[in-house]
Amino acid sequence: MANGQTQNQILALLKEKKNYVSGEDLSRLLKMSRAGLWKHMQELRADGYKIEAVPHEGYRLFAVPDKLLSFEVGYHLETQLVGKKIIHFESVSSTMDEAFQLGLQGAQEGTVVCAETQSKGRGRLGRDWVSPKGKGIYFSILLRPESAPSEVARITLLCAVALCEALQKETGLDPKIKWPNDILLNHKKLAGILTEMNADTDRIKFLVVGIGLNVNASRSHLPPEATSLKIETRQAHSRIKLLQAILRSLDFWYADFKKNGFEPAMMKWKEYSSTLGQRVRLCHLKETVEGQAIDLSADGGLLIRCDDGRTIKNISGDVQHLLS
Repeated sequence: MANGQTQNQILALLKEKKNYVSGEDLSRLLKMSRAGLWKHMQELRADGYKIEAVPHEGYRLFAVPDKLLSFEVGYHLETQLVGKKIIHFESVSSTMDEAFQLGLQGAQEGTVVCAETQSKGRGRLGRDWVSPKGKGIYFSILLRPESAPSEVARITLLCAVALCEALQKETGLDPKIKWPNDILLNHKKLAGILTEMNADTDRIKFLVVGIGLNVNASRSHLPPEATSLKIETRQAHSRIKLLQAILRSLDFWYADFKKNGFEPAMMKWKEYSSTLGQRVRLCHLKETVEGQAIDLSADGGLLIRCDDGRTIKNISGDVQHLLS
């Protein structure tokens, strides 16, 4: 039996009992020696689990580490697709790169790759994503929608909806979406979404959706235009609980997209939008235009009524909010 699987069984037994479990009972249930059990307990403690051992009483789990460990994130997650397989790293260059390689290798849809930190985290348009260790949620999801490449923007937007909904439910805050992929709180960037795909001309082979969320980072950890949940609420938040809520929300909205199309997510996106109705500047290729963001197109593009009278659709350019 692999060490990871055995340790997950130990943790599940300790969590279910919620009190002391004798070493004799654990050894019997796991079909291993007391010495083998002790070795696993030491390895779990090294991972940050607080496990108390009392003679004649047994073992008791009284604290879990503030880490996005696969077992902790998956424990009672109860999703249909997203997060059925979770891979955790202490550090990676980018969860996007790891998930993309898994996609090429045929990994199952819904696989989640998360990390405590990223050395080369990235955002949209080649920007860096600052990833202070243990202070945020950095993860990527592998999806295999039966869609054309032209529909990729829709999935980015529905992921923004899922993220806002989860944050609102868990924190009571009122996050907003700046088209297409920034989540704002009090006009500062709280989270970002990046989508990359592997596709043929007419169909998507797979998508990787990456999300970076600033959770317990202080101002010194972040660029001036960013914020975190801890800064906004003045208290720390459980990253495990938040990630579970986000994965459940993503699972719901992705299933809804496959069943009912994009319109339900689009209507919800408009409720969360901080861009619609705003005066904006669009920088795309060699053109810069200003105007008002008036609507979302059926494929997820932003419709802008320009000052020169044109109405244009923006799919990939950079949009800035301007003062009215």
